[in-house]
Amino acid sequence: MRSLMWAAGVLISPLLFAAPSEWRVNPDSFNPRLTPRLAVTHSGKPFVAYGDHQGRLLVRQPDSSVQTLTSPRAKAAGFVLESFGERLYAAWLEGQAGSAPTVKLRSLEAGSAWSEPVALDSASRPLPRIRVSGDSAGQVAVVWLGDAPDGPRSGTEESSAQATPNYHLYGRRSADGGRTWGEVSRLTAGYDIGFWPALTMAAGRAHLFADARLDGETRLVHVEADGALGWTEPEPVKTIGSVLLIEAAEARGQPVVVWFGAYGNEYRLESAVREDGHWKTYAFPGSDAYDIGSLSLVARDAHVYLAFSARSAQQTRQPRKNHVYFTRSSDGGVSWEPIRPFRHYPFDVTQDTFPQMALGQDGQVVVAWNDYRNLRGDLYYNRSADAGSTWLEQDVPADAPGRFEDVLFPFVDNLRASGHHFWLIGSRYRTDDLAIPDLYLYALPAESTFSASSGQNPAAEKARLEARVADFWGALVKGDYEAAYALFDPYFRRRMPVTDYVGQSGRVKQRDFKILDAQIEGKVARVAVEFTYEIPALKLPRGGTYSKPPTLTRSEETWIFIDGDWYKEYRNEVGDFSFTRY
Repeated sequence: MRSLMWAAGVLISPLLFAAPSEWRVNPDSFNPRLTPRLAVTHSGKPFVAYGDHQGRLLVRQPDSSVQTLTSPRAKAAGFVLESFGERLYAAWLEGQAGSAPTVKLRSLEAGSAWSEPVALDSASRPLPRIRVSGDSAGQVAVVWLGDAPDGPRSGTEESSAQATPNYHLYGRRSADGGRTWGEVSRLTAGYDIGFWPALTMAAGRAHLFADARLDGETRLVHVEADGALGWTEPEPVKTIGSVLLIEAAEARGQPVVVWFGAYGNEYRLESAVREDGHWKTYAFPGSDAYDIGSLSLVARDAHVYLAFSARSAQQTRQPRKNHVYFTRSSDGGVSWEPIRPFRHYPFDVTQDTFPQMALGQDGQVVVAWNDYRNLRGDLYYNRSADAGSTWLEQDVPADAPGRFEDVLFPFVDNLRASGHHFWLIGSRYRTDDLAIPDLYLYALPAESTFSASSGQNPAAEKARLEARVADFWGALVKGDYEAAYALFDPYFRRRMPVTDYVGQSGRVKQRDFKILDAQIEGKVARVAVEFTYEIPALKLPRGGTYSKPPTLTRSEETWIFIDGDWYKEYRNEVGDFSFTRY
């Protein structure tokens, strides 16, 4: 992979070099519970905002030291980092002992330091759900969720209000890069409640979409920036069910919105775009089959791209895996192509999830996602050079496939572009116990080529699997529990020491076994084993004994190919869980 050419120089706290196209962002601790954010300026400078275990909001770029944006002894939540042209904005909810939570914002312009923090609002009782949009001319809009009561209340009424929050969306705007601001506006005024916001710029104005309830009915509403520093009254777009996810973008100078929600027991994916002054809505055919967990929406001119990860909406006997799906519109969101699976991989037994998209120059589209085809969570991406018409024949890993456990963050796009260059952030666990992660910034090369290894032929692969299964069951028959332990998956072995496993083994005696069948799908195998077991007499805590004579039974177990060989996936039969995440 092509490396980025940044001069490190002598820094106060330099980034730790890990590979030609990746950098560890956090020199010390990183708190994955605070979703990090990535922004890239028009000239191609990436910035990463993240939280530490003290609750501080930190910002870093590859050629600088860490900067703290929060006030001393304050904690941040729900932070956002966005860039418009060369100007950068960080917004967050700041909490501090003795003070009401406050929405704060700081900006950074080229050649200057971060501005002093601006307190946008505390009276609305803001919550950590913040959106920021703007443009390179200096417009910036900030929207957040608050639960302030409609008016002063007594202590009894206040307790009742806390039991039933008065959720509404609030907003504030600036036209000069955040130097001066209009008044705070309740954007869902006139409705009983407003909850999920989606914010975008279109035709030089900020546009908000949200679900809002009135008289027991939920509507998708639209609010637009006015000609001053205020907002228009909310207008209804469509009566809808409950909203679970919502995203908005600009296409052909008009705002387009996509949302996923429920109508009773049925799921539905829908979109709306303004055409000739009227809202035209679209219900995606077959979307009731998807239980969508993550949405990504981007647009440029007439092309609108939608990626989402979803599992089946129907209960099945097998675990429901998340997979990435893709569709696009070539008419600004009026109509859409059929939804299709996106990953270039033939097996559905492992999941792919959390898709994120970004648009480069000359029709470049990149989709990145979390992929478990190698059992450990990898970051993969694919690239189109013709506005999404064709894609690379093979997906490309952002790092060494199957070596690390990498994780993307849901509900946020952390894939960004500038020109022909793309950046992505994700966290990487240090060990298979998934206890301590670090935050990494990846630079995706302008030219993407990757050749997957051909691996063994199917017959040799199955023979190796059956040999490992025989080794495991042979060790149980011999009572060699240390040898059996070594054949369990690395996630289990990281969590349970061999001494603990050996100490609790041996109560059940294995007498013989036979491998009945083995079916391989990618790096996951289902193996059927027939065996005889016996339980010698055991003394019970309340007196008496328990035993079981030699009994023939059958076991269906899973084996995974990881770290270059086959290992038995540990599964707790009582709790019905395993430690793998694929």
